[in-house]
Amino acid sequence: MHLMRHAVALDREAWSEGDQSRPLTEFGWRQSLAIAEVLADRETQVFFSSPTVRCADTLLPAAHGMGQQVQPQVLLVESNEPTSDPETAELLRQLLAACLPEGVERAAACTHGNLLIPLLSRLGLPTRCPKGGLWRLDTDLHQRVLGVEFLGHLSPRSKEWSR
Repeated sequence: MHLMRHAVALDREAWSEGDQSRPLTEFGWRQSLAIAEVLADRETQVFFSSPTVRCADTLLPAAHGMGQQVQPQVLLVESNEPTSDPETAELLRQLLAACLPEGVERAAACTHGNLLIPLLSRLGLPTRCPKGGLWRLDTDLHQRVLGVEFLGHLSPRSKEWSR
């Protein structure tokens, strides 16, 4: 499963409409295209995102490039931020079950930093969580995480994919 933080979006203060509809910036769209390039040869079967525009649009180029749609997943909503280790463990279990149902071997999911940071910590990773960051979670048949790798992100400073 590939798990990512949404790409760079407009600042909350710069957006006068509801936060759900806050769009990606021009650089955020470049990040989404870079993510699509990374995912292009990974045979992703399903794409899930928080129902926010910025999360769905982060996955849109990758999903469309593979003839798929981005499906909303309520477990990825920003307000689902876990507040304890047991809650984090349960959220991870639920996410893996929802995003990797029987018959699905490769999925991609896009969420928010406040949800991703506790999940990364639970997996024993540094909680460095750049916008547009992409992680690969290797799982077994019982949806247990066997390994995690940070695949990188498109950096605003260098404008190149970096790890």
